[in-house]
Amino acid sequence: SMNKLAVKRLQLENLIRHGLKEDFFTVYYQPKMDILSGQLVGMEALVRFITPKRGLISPASFIPVSEETGQIVEIGEVVLRKACLDVKRWIDQGLFHGRVAVNLSVRQFMLPYLCEQIDDVLQQTELPSYHLELEITEGTVMQSPKMAIDTMKKLRARGIHLAMDDFGTGYSSLKYLKELPIDAIKIDRSFVKDIGIDPDDETIIEAILSMAGSLGMSCVAEGV
Repeated sequence: SMNKLAVKRLQLENLIRHGLKEDFFTVYYQPKMDILSGQLVGMEALVRFITPKRGLISPASFIPVSEETGQIVEIGEVVLRKACLDVKRWIDQGLFHGRVAVNLSVRQFMLPYLCEQIDDVLQQTELPSYHLELEITEGTVMQSPKMAIDTMKKLRARGIHLAMDDFGTGYSSLKYLKELPIDAIKIDRSFVKDIGIDPDDETIIEAILSMAGSLGMSCVAEGV
C-alpha cells in the first residue's frame, strides 16, 4: 500500500513537471460581487491543471504535492503572470475595472525575492499595481509574524492590496491582526455555508464584520 502511494505521488510529481514545461496550467476566474449593488467588483484567480490524456487534475491532488516538492513556487508565478495578462487585456477592452486576487502559497511568501518577482511581472504585463490583490492565509502569517508584516508592508507600499484568506480557521492572533497591513478579510466558507441554519455561525460572521469595519478592512464572503 505504501509503495503504491509512493509510485502514485512520483507519477503526479513528474506530471506536474511536464505540465509546467508544456503549459498545461491555466487560470479560471471566480467573480466577486458587491451584494448591495449587484456589481462585479473583482475576481479571484483559480489554478487549473488540464492534461491532454488525464483531463482535469483535481487541485486537491496536485497542490499538496507541489507544495511538498517546491513546484508550487513555479506554479504560483505562472498563475500570477497569466492573471495579470488577462486582467490587463480586459481593462484595455473596457470590460473590467476591479482587482484580481491571486493566492500566495507559504513557499512563495517566504521567497527572499518575492517583491522583486512581483515587480517584474507587473512591469512585463504593464498592469498597474492597483489592480492586483494578493491573498495570504493566516497560517502563512503566523509562521513568522514579524517577517510577514515586513514583507506585507513592502507589498502594500507598491500599491498592491492584501487580503487574509480563510479567516477564522487558522491559529491567528488578534494582536498581530491589528498590526498586519491588510485591506480585506475573507470569511471562510465553513462559516458562510450555514447562514440561516446555524445561529452561532451568524454570530461569528457579525463579529468578524464588526471587527473588520473597526479596523478599516473590507470583507469577502467565500462560498456564497
